[in-house]
Amino acid sequence: MQDIEQYYEERELLNPMAGRVIPLHELVSGENPRRHSGEGFAVSAAGGIMGFLFGAAPAVNIHAPAAGAITAAGESMFRLRTGDGLELSVELCAPAEFFKETGELAAAGECVCRISQEEFRAAAAGAVVTFSDSSRITELHVISGRIPAGKPAAEYKLNE
Repeated sequence: MQDIEQYYEERELLNPMAGRVIPLHELVSGENPRRHSGEGFAVSAAGGIMGFLFGAAPAVNIHAPAAGAITAAGESMFRLRTGDGLELSVELCAPAEFFKETGELAAAGECVCRISQEEFRAAAAGAVVTFSDSSRITELHVISGRIPAGKPAAEYKLNE
């Protein structure tokens, strides 16, 4: 009998922007608190040194959380399809200036777009990264805390 662990491969998602990584179930925004559902995480500039650092920059660069093809790019969001067929959605708090277009490939950690640092600092979540279809995800571990852009923010196991 083969070991069942061989059917599950652990992968990681990178932080799309420097900031405080928050599991979605902990995210509360604005005066009217609401909880996000689904598998993923949010990134905030709230408090501490991150807010100070972002004050010096006119814009915040948004990086691809994984390698893949850009399947959609809207005013304040983009979707990325990874090589294993998973699709990630990155929702932004503000309109973005895109450097990548639909159909182009993005390497993990590569800059895809940028948003206003002022709007990022004011939002409860500057970016929300979710799986468009999480049915193949067997386990997700969000690495909470202040994490630089391009560093691991979550690990997940994929049912092959």
